[in-house]
Amino acid sequence: MNAKHLIFVLSSAFVLSAGNVAAQLYKSVDEEGNIVYSDTPTPGAEQLTPPPLSTVKSRPKPVNTPETEANAADEGGEEPAKKPPTKYTKFSIVQPKNDDTIWDNTGAVPVAIQLEPALDTENGHSIWVYVDGKAVVRKSQSLVQPLSNIDRGVHKIRAEIRDEKRKTLKRTKNVTVHLKRASSIPRGGP
Repeated sequence: MNAKHLIFVLSSAFVLSAGNVAAQLYKSVDEEGNIVYSDTPTPGAEQLTPPPLSTVKSRPKPVNTPETEANAADEGGEEPAKKPPTKYTKFSIVQPKNDDTIWDNTGAVPVAIQLEPALDTENGHSIWVYVDGKAVVRKSQSLVQPLSNIDRGVHKIRAEIRDEKRKTLKRTKNVTVHLKRASSIPRGGP
C-alpha cells in the first residue's frame, strides 16, 4: 500500500470515528450550579440523547405565468411587476456629423448622442460607443462621450444601447470621422 492510500484510509477512519464521538452529548452541573452541555463526559455527567431533528418540506417554487403575475398584482403581491423594456424611437449620433474633419492634436473627438425616450436604467440599459468596431466606452449612462487619444486617420464611430445581459437593443448608424493631428516628425532642413 503506497503512502497516498494509507493517508486516505487513515483519514477516512478518523472522519468516521469523529462522527460517532460527535453524536454523544452530556449534561452536568458545575460547582456554581450552572448547567453545562458538552461532548466530553465529566464526573457525574448524564448522557443525553437529543430528540430527532424535525424537518419541514419546502413549498414548490411557483411557476410565473402571466396569469399568476396578474393574480399577484391584484392581491397586492410582494414583488411589483417588472417594467417592460423601453422601445427607443430615436437613437443617433448628432456630433460629429458624418464625414466631419476634426483637427485636434490630442486626438479628442466629442461624441453627442440623441436618444428618445430617455435611457431605461431601471432595466439595466447602458450606452456603449465603438470606434472602428472596438468598444471604447462601456456601460455609460451619459449622452455625451468625450473620446480621447484617437489616432489620426479615418474612423467609423457608432453607439449601441445594451441591456444588463449585454444584448444589443438598438444601434446607431456609423458616422465617419476624419481626424487630423499635427505630425510628430520634425520639419525643416539641416
